[in-house]
Amino acid sequence: MNPKLVLGLGILALIMLTLALMIGRELAGPEDQRDEPLVPELREQVNDIKAIDIVGPDGETVATLRRERERWRVQEKSGFEANFRLIHDLLRDLAEARRRDERTSNPEWYARLGVADPGVEGSEGMLVRFPDTDLPEVIIGVADQAGIGRFARLRGEERSWLIDRAPDVADSTLGWLESAIMDIPPGDLAEVTIRHPDGDLVRLRPADEDGDQWVLLGVPEGREAVTSWEIRPVASALAALSMRDVRPNDEMPDDAVRALFQTRDGLIFLATLFEDDEGRWVNFSVSADAGAVAEDESDDEAMELEIDAAAVDARLSPWQFALPDYRFDEMTSRLEDLLVEVEVEDG
Repeated sequence: MNPKLVLGLGILALIMLTLALMIGRELAGPEDQRDEPLVPELREQVNDIKAIDIVGPDGETVATLRRERERWRVQEKSGFEANFRLIHDLLRDLAEARRRDERTSNPEWYARLGVADPGVEGSEGMLVRFPDTDLPEVIIGVADQAGIGRFARLRGEERSWLIDRAPDVADSTLGWLESAIMDIPPGDLAEVTIRHPDGDLVRLRPADEDGDQWVLLGVPEGREAVTSWEIRPVASALAALSMRDVRPNDEMPDDAVRALFQTRDGLIFLATLFEDDEGRWVNFSVSADAGAVAEDESDDEAMELEIDAAAVDARLSPWQFALPDYRFDEMTSRLEDLLVEVEVEDG
Protein backbone atom coordinates (compact mmCIF):
# COMPACT_ATOMS: atom_id res chain seq x y z
CA MET A 1 0.00 0.00 0.00
CA ASN A 2 1.19 3.49 -0.78
CA PRO A 3 3.00 4.82 2.32
CA LYS A 4 1.48 8.25 1.76
CA LEU A 5 -2.00 6.69 1.68
CA VAL A 6 -1.31 4.81 4.90
CA LEU A 7 -0.08 8.00 6.54
CA GLY A 8 -3.15 9.90 5.31
CA LEU A 9 -5.52 7.26 6.65
CA GLY A 10 -3.72 7.33 9.99
CA ILE A 11 -4.05 11.08 10.23
CA LEU A 12 -7.74 10.89 9.26
CA ALA A 13 -8.32 8.22 11.91
CA LEU A 14 -6.58 10.38 14.50
CA ILE A 15 -8.74 13.37 13.54
CA MET A 16 -11.91 11.27 13.72
CA LEU A 17 -10.89 9.92 17.11
CA THR A 18 -10.17 13.41 18.39
CA LEU A 19 -13.54 14.70 17.13
CA ALA A 20 -15.30 11.72 18.70
CA LEU A 21 -13.68 12.44 22.05
CA MET A 22 -14.59 16.13 21.84
CA ILE A 23 -18.19 15.36 20.91
CA GLY A 24 -18.31 12.72 23.62
CA ARG A 25 -17.23 15.23 26.23
CA GLU A 26 -19.84 17.72 25.05
CA LEU A 27 -22.55 15.10 25.14
CA ALA A 28 -21.34 13.74 28.44
CA GLY A 29 -21.19 17.19 30.04
CA PRO A 30 -24.86 17.32 31.04
CA GLU A 31 -24.76 13.68 32.06
CA ASP A 32 -21.84 14.44 34.36
CA GLN A 33 -23.93 17.08 36.15
CA ARG A 34 -26.99 14.93 36.67
CA ASP A 35 -27.58 14.18 40.33
CA GLU A 36 -25.06 16.89 41.19
CA PRO A 37 -26.11 19.65 43.62
CA LEU A 38 -27.86 22.59 41.98
CA VAL A 39 -25.75 25.03 44.03
CA PRO A 40 -22.68 23.02 45.11
CA GLU A 41 -21.20 25.74 47.31
CA LEU A 42 -24.36 26.46 49.28
CA ARG A 43 -24.32 23.41 51.52
CA GLU A 44 -21.07 24.46 53.19
CA GLN A 45 -22.12 28.10 53.53
CA VAL A 46 -25.77 27.70 54.47
CA ASN A 47 -25.28 28.38 58.19
CA ASP A 48 -23.37 31.57 57.42
CA ILE A 49 -25.98 33.12 55.12
CA LYS A 50 -27.10 36.47 56.54
CA ALA A 51 -28.79 38.07 53.56
CA ILE A 52 -31.29 36.91 50.94
CA ASP A 53 -33.00 38.98 48.27
CA ILE A 54 -36.14 37.71 46.59
CA VAL A 55 -36.86 39.19 43.15
CA GLY A 56 -40.15 38.73 41.34
CA PRO A 57 -40.80 37.96 37.67
CA ASP A 58 -41.07 41.67 36.88
CA GLY A 59 -37.57 42.35 38.18
CA GLU A 60 -38.79 44.18 41.29
CA THR A 61 -37.49 43.12 44.70
CA VAL A 62 -40.22 41.32 46.64
CA ALA A 63 -38.39 40.91 49.95
CA THR A 64 -35.06 41.99 51.37
CA LEU A 65 -34.34 39.46 54.12
CA ARG A 66 -31.60 40.09 56.65
CA ARG A 67 -30.53 38.05 59.66
CA GLU A 68 -30.01 40.21 62.74
CA ARG A 69 -29.28 38.81 66.19
CA GLU A 70 -30.31 35.29 65.10
CA ARG A 71 -33.64 36.51 63.72
CA TRP A 72 -34.56 37.04 60.09
CA ARG A 73 -36.28 40.34 59.31
CA VAL A 74 -38.08 41.88 56.32
CA GLN A 75 -36.60 45.27 55.49
CA GLU A 76 -39.61 46.38 53.43
CA LYS A 77 -41.72 46.12 56.60
CA SER A 78 -39.46 48.20 58.85
CA GLY A 79 -37.51 45.14 59.96
CA PHE A 80 -40.48 43.14 61.22
CA GLU A 81 -39.75 39.49 61.92
CA ALA A 82 -39.70 37.17 58.91
CA ASN A 83 -41.17 33.70 58.69
CA PHE A 84 -38.23 31.63 59.95
CA ARG A 85 -39.69 28.32 58.79
CA LEU A 86 -40.14 29.58 55.23
CA ILE A 87 -36.53 30.83 55.07
CA HIS A 88 -35.17 27.68 56.72
CA ASP A 89 -37.00 25.44 54.25
CA LEU A 90 -35.89 27.52 51.26
CA LEU A 91 -32.22 27.32 52.26
CA ARG A 92 -32.51 23.61 53.00
CA ASP A 93 -34.18 22.86 49.67
CA LEU A 94 -31.64 24.86 47.67
CA ALA A 95 -28.72 23.35 49.56
CA GLU A 96 -29.98 19.80 49.01
CA ALA A 97 -31.53 20.18 45.54
CA ARG A 98 -29.99 17.96 42.86
CA ARG A 99 -30.13 18.19 39.10
CA ARG A 100 -32.39 15.41 37.92
CA ASP A 101 -32.70 16.14 34.19
CA GLU A 102 -31.25 18.74 31.89
CA ARG A 103 -33.81 20.88 30.12
CA THR A 104 -33.57 23.62 27.53
CA SER A 105 -30.53 25.83 26.99
CA ASN A 106 -32.45 27.97 24.50
CA PRO A 107 -33.40 31.34 26.03
CA GLU A 108 -36.50 31.44 23.81
CA TRP A 109 -37.86 28.45 25.75
CA TYR A 110 -36.94 29.61 29.26
CA ALA A 111 -40.29 31.30 29.88
CA ARG A 112 -42.14 28.02 29.43
CA LEU A 113 -40.26 26.58 32.40
CA GLY A 114 -40.37 29.79 34.40
CA VAL A 115 -36.59 30.19 34.35
CA ALA A 116 -36.27 33.34 32.25
CA ASP A 117 -34.39 36.24 33.78
CA PRO A 118 -36.58 38.58 35.87
CA GLY A 119 -37.99 41.40 33.79
CA VAL A 120 -38.04 39.36 30.59
CA GLU A 121 -41.42 39.21 28.88
CA GLY A 122 -43.32 36.10 29.93
CA SER A 123 -41.13 35.47 32.98
CA GLU A 124 -42.81 33.59 35.83
CA GLY A 125 -39.87 32.57 37.97
CA MET A 126 -38.64 33.88 41.31
CA LEU A 127 -34.98 34.81 41.67
CA VAL A 128 -33.09 34.11 44.90
CA ARG A 129 -29.96 36.16 45.47
CA PHE A 130 -27.36 35.86 48.24
CA PRO A 131 -25.73 39.29 48.66
CA ASP A 132 -22.16 39.56 49.94
CA THR A 133 -21.34 35.98 48.89
CA ASP A 134 -19.88 34.32 45.81
CA LEU A 135 -22.96 32.11 45.46
CA PRO A 136 -24.80 32.20 42.12
CA GLU A 137 -28.27 33.67 41.75
CA VAL A 138 -30.92 30.99 41.38
CA ILE A 139 -34.07 31.30 39.29
CA ILE A 140 -36.82 29.01 40.59
CA GLY A 141 -39.31 28.15 37.88
CA VAL A 142 -42.62 26.36 37.71
CA ALA A 143 -43.34 22.89 39.08
CA ASP A 144 -43.13 19.97 36.69
CA GLN A 145 -46.36 18.13 35.96
CA ALA A 146 -44.97 14.81 37.17
CA GLY A 147 -44.59 16.18 40.68
CA ILE A 148 -40.84 15.52 40.87
CA GLY A 149 -39.82 19.07 41.71
CA ARG A 150 -39.41 22.43 39.99
CA PHE A 151 -37.41 23.77 37.10
CA ALA A 152 -34.42 25.93 37.93
CA ARG A 153 -31.50 27.73 36.34
CA LEU A 154 -28.45 29.45 37.73
CA ARG A 155 -28.50 32.97 36.38
CA GLY A 156 -25.73 33.38 33.82
CA GLU A 157 -25.76 29.70 32.84
CA GLU A 158 -27.46 28.45 29.70
CA ARG A 159 -28.62 25.07 30.95
CA SER A 160 -31.84 24.75 32.87
CA TRP A 161 -32.65 21.77 35.06
CA LEU A 162 -35.44 19.82 36.62
CA ILE A 163 -34.45 19.58 40.29
CA ASP A 164 -35.68 17.06 42.82
CA ARG A 165 -36.99 19.71 45.21
CA ALA A 166 -39.85 22.18 45.05
CA PRO A 167 -38.66 25.26 46.98
CA ASP A 168 -41.47 27.48 48.20
CA VAL A 169 -40.67 31.09 47.24
CA ALA A 170 -43.40 33.52 48.34
CA ASP A 171 -44.16 36.06 45.61
CA SER A 172 -45.27 38.91 47.91
CA THR A 173 -43.65 40.86 50.72
CA LEU A 174 -46.44 39.87 53.10
CA GLY A 175 -45.78 36.23 52.29
CA TRP A 176 -42.35 36.48 53.97
CA LEU A 177 -43.66 37.90 57.26
CA GLU A 178 -44.25 35.90 60.42
CA SER A 179 -48.03 36.32 60.36
CA ALA A 180 -48.76 34.67 63.74
CA ILE A 181 -49.24 37.26 66.48
CA MET A 182 -50.15 35.08 69.45
CA ASP A 183 -52.13 32.03 70.48
CA ILE A 184 -53.97 32.36 73.80
CA PRO A 185 -56.90 29.93 74.08
CA PRO A 186 -59.98 31.01 76.05
CA GLY A 187 -59.13 28.49 78.78
CA ASP A 188 -56.10 30.64 79.67
CA LEU A 189 -58.17 33.78 80.25
CA ALA A 190 -59.69 35.01 83.49
CA GLU A 191 -61.66 37.95 82.10
CA VAL A 192 -62.36 39.90 78.92
CA THR A 193 -63.45 43.56 78.93
CA ILE A 194 -64.30 45.63 75.85
CA ARG A 195 -64.82 49.37 76.31
CA HIS A 196 -66.08 51.63 73.54
CA PRO A 197 -65.46 55.40 73.56
CA ASP A 198 -69.21 56.06 73.96
CA GLY A 199 -69.25 54.08 77.23
CA ASP A 200 -70.60 50.81 75.87
CA LEU A 201 -69.11 48.01 77.98
CA VAL A 202 -68.78 44.25 77.50
CA ARG A 203 -67.51 42.08 80.35
CA LEU A 204 -67.03 38.33 80.09
CA ARG A 205 -65.88 35.72 82.58
CA PRO A 206 -65.43 31.97 82.22
CA ALA A 207 -67.99 29.73 83.87
CA ASP A 208 -65.67 26.71 84.04
CA GLU A 209 -61.97 25.93 84.41
CA ASP A 210 -61.55 24.91 80.78
CA GLY A 211 -62.94 28.15 79.39
CA ASP A 212 -65.55 26.33 77.33
CA GLN A 213 -68.44 28.21 78.94
CA TRP A 214 -68.51 31.99 79.25
CA VAL A 215 -71.00 34.34 80.90
CA LEU A 216 -71.86 37.93 80.08
CA LEU A 217 -71.88 40.31 83.03
CA GLY A 218 -74.09 43.37 83.38
CA VAL A 219 -77.07 42.06 81.43
CA PRO A 220 -79.77 44.79 81.48
CA GLU A 221 -83.16 44.10 83.05
CA GLY A 222 -85.58 42.60 80.57
CA ARG A 223 -82.83 41.21 78.39
CA GLU A 224 -80.77 38.03 78.43
CA ALA A 225 -77.43 36.98 77.02
CA VAL A 226 -77.04 34.99 73.85
CA THR A 227 -76.01 31.37 74.25
CA SER A 228 -72.58 30.55 75.65
CA TRP A 229 -71.36 29.21 72.31
CA GLU A 230 -72.18 32.59 70.76
CA ILE A 231 -70.19 34.40 73.48
CA ARG A 232 -67.17 32.11 73.28
CA PRO A 233 -65.79 33.52 69.97
CA VAL A 234 -65.25 36.86 71.71
CA ALA A 235 -63.22 35.12 74.42
CA SER A 236 -61.34 33.21 71.70
CA ALA A 237 -60.20 36.36 69.89
CA LEU A 238 -56.54 35.86 70.87
CA ALA A 239 -56.46 32.17 69.92
CA ALA A 240 -54.35 31.52 66.78
CA LEU A 241 -54.41 35.25 66.08
CA SER A 242 -52.70 36.22 62.84
CA MET A 243 -52.31 39.42 60.86
CA ARG A 244 -52.85 40.62 57.32
CA ASP A 245 -50.26 43.38 57.45
CA VAL A 246 -47.99 45.21 59.88
CA ARG A 247 -46.57 48.70 60.33
CA PRO A 248 -44.70 50.57 63.08
CA ASN A 249 -46.86 51.86 65.89
CA ASP A 250 -47.77 55.51 65.59
CA GLU A 251 -50.46 57.80 66.94
CA MET A 252 -53.80 56.13 67.48
CA PRO A 253 -57.16 57.92 67.41
CA ASP A 254 -58.83 58.98 70.64
CA ASP A 255 -62.01 57.14 69.67
CA ALA A 256 -60.29 53.75 69.49
CA VAL A 257 -61.88 50.75 71.18
CA ARG A 258 -59.99 49.26 74.14
CA ALA A 259 -60.23 45.54 74.79
CA LEU A 260 -58.54 44.04 77.84
CA PHE A 261 -57.69 40.34 78.04
CA GLN A 262 -56.43 39.14 81.42
CA THR A 263 -54.84 35.69 81.64
CA ARG A 264 -55.15 33.38 84.61
CA ASP A 265 -51.42 33.63 85.26
CA GLY A 266 -51.48 37.42 85.51
CA LEU A 267 -50.63 38.87 82.10
CA ILE A 268 -52.76 41.74 80.84
CA PHE A 269 -53.10 42.34 77.10
CA LEU A 270 -54.56 45.76 76.30
CA ALA A 271 -55.69 45.89 72.68
CA THR A 272 -56.31 49.29 71.10
CA LEU A 273 -58.42 48.87 67.96
CA PHE A 274 -59.30 51.35 65.21
CA GLU A 275 -59.93 51.65 61.47
CA ASP A 276 -58.44 53.84 58.76
CA ASP A 277 -58.14 53.87 54.98
CA GLU A 278 -55.47 51.16 55.09
CA GLY A 279 -57.30 48.58 57.18
CA ARG A 280 -58.55 47.56 60.62
CA TRP A 281 -55.72 47.73 63.11
CA VAL A 282 -54.77 46.68 66.61
CA ASN A 283 -51.89 47.58 68.88
CA PHE A 284 -51.09 45.51 71.96
CA SER A 285 -49.47 46.66 75.17
CA VAL A 286 -48.68 43.99 77.74
CA SER A 287 -48.24 44.33 81.51
CA ALA A 288 -48.27 42.18 84.64
CA ASP A 289 -51.10 42.15 87.16
CA ALA A 290 -49.37 42.51 90.53
CA GLY A 291 -52.46 41.19 92.30
CA ALA A 292 -52.29 37.93 90.36
CA VAL A 293 -49.34 36.70 92.42
CA ALA A 294 -50.61 34.94 95.53
CA GLU A 295 -49.30 36.03 98.92
CA ASP A 296 -47.65 32.65 99.50
CA GLU A 297 -45.72 32.86 96.23
CA SER A 298 -42.14 34.13 96.23
CA ASP A 299 -40.80 37.46 95.03
CA ASP A 300 -38.95 35.50 92.36
CA GLU A 301 -42.25 34.38 90.83
CA ALA A 302 -43.54 37.95 90.82
CA MET A 303 -40.33 39.08 89.16
CA GLU A 304 -40.62 36.31 86.57
CA LEU A 305 -44.12 37.50 85.72
CA GLU A 306 -42.83 41.05 85.26
CA ILE A 307 -40.02 39.80 83.02
CA ASP A 308 -42.43 37.76 80.90
CA ALA A 309 -44.73 40.74 80.48
CA ALA A 310 -41.86 43.02 79.48
CA ALA A 311 -40.57 40.51 76.92
CA VAL A 312 -43.99 40.06 75.28
CA ASP A 313 -44.61 43.81 75.32
CA ALA A 314 -41.25 44.46 73.64
CA ARG A 315 -42.25 42.14 70.81
CA LEU A 316 -45.80 43.44 70.30
CA SER A 317 -46.15 47.05 71.39
CA PRO A 318 -43.91 48.63 68.70
CA TRP A 319 -46.30 47.47 65.98
CA GLN A 320 -49.77 47.90 64.61
CA PHE A 321 -51.27 44.76 63.09
CA ALA A 322 -53.96 44.64 60.42
CA LEU A 323 -56.54 42.05 61.46
CA PRO A 324 -58.94 39.88 59.49
CA ASP A 325 -62.41 41.42 59.56
CA TYR A 326 -63.97 38.66 61.64
CA ARG A 327 -61.33 38.98 64.37
CA PHE A 328 -61.64 42.75 64.47
CA ASP A 329 -65.41 42.39 64.82
CA GLU A 330 -65.02 39.90 67.68
CA MET A 331 -62.61 42.14 69.57
CA THR A 332 -64.88 45.19 69.16
CA SER A 333 -68.16 43.48 70.06
CA ARG A 334 -70.84 45.66 71.63
CA LEU A 335 -73.14 44.71 74.47
CA GLU A 336 -76.11 44.73 72.11
CA ASP A 337 -74.38 42.13 69.93
CA LEU A 338 -74.51 39.68 72.83
CA LEU A 339 -78.10 40.28 73.98
CA VAL A 340 -81.49 38.96 72.98
CA GLU A 341 -84.97 39.85 74.05
CA VAL A 342 -86.48 37.83 76.87
CA GLU A 343 -89.10 35.54 75.46
CA VAL A 344 -92.44 35.84 77.24
CA GLU A 345 -94.61 32.76 77.19
CA ASP A 346 -98.26 33.28 76.24
CA GLY A 347 -100.80 32.74 78.98
